[in-house]
Amino acid sequence: MSARYIVGDVRDVLATIPDGSIDLVLTSPPFLALRSYLPADHPDKHREIGSEPDPATFLDTLLLLTAEWGRVLAPHGSICVELGDTYAGSGGAGGDYADGGLREGQEAFTGSKRQGNPRNDKQQMAAQGIIGTTSGERAKANPNGWPLPKSLCGIPHLYHLSLAYGRNLLTGEESPAGRWRVRNVVAWCRPNPPVGALGDKFRPATSYMTVATRAQKRYFDLDAVRGPGSPNTNARTAKGVESRPSSGKKANDERTGGNRSTMPEVHGTEGAPPLDYWVIPTAPYSGSHYAVYPPALCERPIKSMVPAKVCTVCGAPSERIVELEPGAGGLHHANSGGSQTVGGHPNGHRSQMGERRATTIGWTDCGHDSWRNGVVLDPFAGSGTTLMVATGHGRDAIGIDIDARNADLALDRVGPLLLTVEHLADEVAS
Repeated sequence: MSARYIVGDVRDVLATIPDGSIDLVLTSPPFLALRSYLPADHPDKHREIGSEPDPATFLDTLLLLTAEWGRVLAPHGSICVELGDTYAGSGGAGGDYADGGLREGQEAFTGSKRQGNPRNDKQQMAAQGIIGTTSGERAKANPNGWPLPKSLCGIPHLYHLSLAYGRNLLTGEESPAGRWRVRNVVAWCRPNPPVGALGDKFRPATSYMTVATRAQKRYFDLDAVRGPGSPNTNARTAKGVESRPSSGKKANDERTGGNRSTMPEVHGTEGAPPLDYWVIPTAPYSGSHYAVYPPALCERPIKSMVPAKVCTVCGAPSERIVELEPGAGGLHHANSGGSQTVGGHPNGHRSQMGERRATTIGWTDCGHDSWRNGVVLDPFAGSGTTLMVATGHGRDAIGIDIDARNADLALDRVGPLLLTVEHLADEVAS
């Protein structure tokens, strides 16, 4: 496995990536009006994504990027786009930007533990140029472009709904990205969020990851990310009975909306699949800004949505073949929505009789004997967390970032034996 880190504006670099060459786009674009990452003298400062004058224009930017992600995506590929929301007319939202990034001699923000007083965190971030210092000027100047001050703009939800409906929901105009199948909207909850000004609201701790695909059938390996089920639950599920010792009634499980005996895919000896609510703490990286991706947030999408091998002739991913033990109906392909079976049940449904133990016995082979590694693309690679996790799990990766300083950080984390750093201008010249 190997990784490329390309320094340049994402809109320019994407144009150099071939059609259908990417298996997963996993990224977190800059949030609207919260911070500026580039120094004032950067030549592309005026093009910085996240500095758009209003939410509708920002949504246009995201949809234009998504159109390009759809072009480079393989037919079986998916996108996972993590976005947080913005408050209108407060803090940096709708306001002017300070010069962003870490300047020479400037310490990275490390949160309230270093500062000693949580109430100083926002002031410290503002002083370091991580967030803007003025409040609400843009919202006041453009009242129709922003919600009322101190209102959430709904950016993550506007994005996934615009993908589903095929139009910018704020302008009503047709989306350049077209219509997508939104498969999940994963809520990422941070148990250790940074402390900002709270005032009259609860402490924000959640952002959202939109999981979408162009094609109806995609690569998805649920068995790669199953967690262990509890021994008691496994034993009850294997018997096909769910009961609570104190009730004497067959119980309806509030977590699944039905009786667990009819839902072996949720609790069983095969292991429980992850929910669409992920509690993952932030994992600060001292060399970068405070909002760096935690590696654990990248692992599930990469392991479940990026095939280890893809045929270079027909483009088919190698898929897991699972043997289900007595009462389970034979063999089935566990990926691509479980739509193919061998001597088993349609749609990949497990048998609801007997013990549901499963064993991987091999991987599909299209017969062409020509393979490439699965490839992950992070269009906003930052300090290279996505690239580090992808190569660690045997996948290839491509990262893009407009700031050359981040390439050095990624090189330290991924290592020079795996990561190649390129500058777009040099590549175009060659």
